[in-house]
Amino acid sequence: MKRLPILLLFIVATIAGTVLADPVIQVDDAVYNVTIQAGFLIEHTFMLSNAGDELLIISDVVPSCGCTTATLETYELEPGRSVELPITIDTTGFSGLVLRVIDVFSNDPVTPILTLTINIDAPGPVGLTPAQVAQRDFLSFFYVLIDVRTPGEFESGHLFGSINIPVTEFQQSLDAWTPLLPKDVPLILYCKGGFRSAVAAQILFDAGFANVIDLLGGMDEWVVTYGDGYLFDPF
Repeated sequence: MKRLPILLLFIVATIAGTVLADPVIQVDDAVYNVTIQAGFLIEHTFMLSNAGDELLIISDVVPSCGCTTATLETYELEPGRSVELPITIDTTGFSGLVLRVIDVFSNDPVTPILTLTINIDAPGPVGLTPAQVAQRDFLSFFYVLIDVRTPGEFESGHLFGSINIPVTEFQQSLDAWTPLLPKDVPLILYCKGGFRSAVAAQILFDAGFANVIDLLGGMDEWVVTYGDGYLFDPF
């Protein structure tokens, strides 16, 4: 009579062992809520883990739209291991509440498709309140516009926001300028026709400024293309 309970315990233990032997996909938080001004990037990282006792194989990660990207360093997780799933969402054109989802496909028999949700609140401008930008985001828009013509040419007309550093300054006094110019933002150089700016750009590039941009055609091509648009004291 005692054999039946023992047999039942053996069956239960066997079933429990089978369940524990499966891979189990988990995520710290499957829902991410964010409020952000439309036009900026959302960057967030989900942490995926294998809470089971067998190898977890992630077969695919499928975002809900082209504006969302997600990549994994590895698609196979041993028991107890984790992997970061970074996502980037471009909110250009968003307005109000926007939902984005990412489906993670794996060999977890209980949750073969794990759905991650990003709830986005992208408020538009209210009334006449000007738009705002965080300091960390503003740096991505920042650049230095440099007119490498002579001071006389600069005074006769130049692009709004540009500063005047003649190419001769880079040729003769480079050491005086290198500490003053930032290396972490683009330096956009222009002249009258494009020759002097090309020379100055090469000098700065050789001095360690990797983010140097030469505006092809210079002021001559600008005037032909845009007239007096964005010119200070135009011709």
